[in-house]
Amino acid sequence: MEKASCLEEALLLPESCKEEEITASDEVKRQLRLAGPLIAGSLLQNLIQMISVMFVGHLGELPLAGASMASSFAAVTGFSLLC
Repeated sequence: MEKASCLEEALLLPESCKEEEITASDEVKRQLRLAGPLIAGSLLQNLIQMISVMFVGHLGELPLAGASMASSFAAVTGFSLLC
């Protein structure tokens, strides 16, 4: 139980926890494990918009410009209010 409380302490560790060295790579692994789902969700949300614009790009220059403007407008207004 003492080891678990040592890891949950603030930046300044008590003397009883000094023998456990927490390296930078351990911290990066912990952060990535926590932030991984958020990163994946953000990338997938942007990927949906990008694929939609890519499909419209095959129709021509004017539809591509319209779809890009609509996608940007929706991202700023609509999607921001939903999330």
